[in-house]
Amino acid sequence: MCGRFTLHTPIHELFERFSIHELSFDYTPSYNVAPTQQVLTVLSQEDTRAISKMRWGLIPPWQKPGQSRPPLINARLETIAEKPTFSRLVNAKRCLILADGFFEWKQEGSVKYPVYITLDQGQPFAFAGLWDNAIEPSCTIITQEAASSLQSIHHRMPLILTPDSENLWLSSIPFDQLRNLLPDQEKGIFNTYRVSTFVNSPRNNNPTCILPAECSQQS
Repeated sequence: MCGRFTLHTPIHELFERFSIHELSFDYTPSYNVAPTQQVLTVLSQEDTRAISKMRWGLIPPWQKPGQSRPPLINARLETIAEKPTFSRLVNAKRCLILADGFFEWKQEGSVKYPVYITLDQGQPFAFAGLWDNAIEPSCTIITQEAASSLQSIHHRMPLILTPDSENLWLSSIPFDQLRNLLPDQEKGIFNTYRVSTFVNSPRNNNPTCILPAECSQQS
């Protein structure tokens, strides 16, 4: 699964990496993106890319206003074409959700602690996502079985797209054809290290969230 992530890459680097040319709102880097917060997404609109903000946690159209339900922050790749909440979106409302790292909590005996995971060079990347705007713009991150290198941390991970597969994900190709063209996470190279429980609270949002645990304890 994916329950927290980061996006602190400078905006000009995001523009270059994701072929975005303008932003109609202020960009605030985040070291602890939590469910129900606003996240940066990229959509395909008439052969161009547009960046927007959406609530992280998909809101289905049949959810009543004010109804309290757990936010749909993740959707399993294996079943998104079958579950009614997601199957209506999988061909028409795919999006990129921008990030540069994510957190998972590793269980060791009775102890559970956060681990920060990035790509090899720490560069920004995109999660595969689905979105809807029936009530308000909202989105969910696609997850899949974790790469073998991450299995000891958590058995699930977000579907991280490559630049080529980002174009496919944003295209009009039907999902049943696209499914076999998605990147193999086994080919990914990941950096992982333990961070402090400072990140456990979504109220904490500064670079301390991604410091190695030993550095955080010393500061």
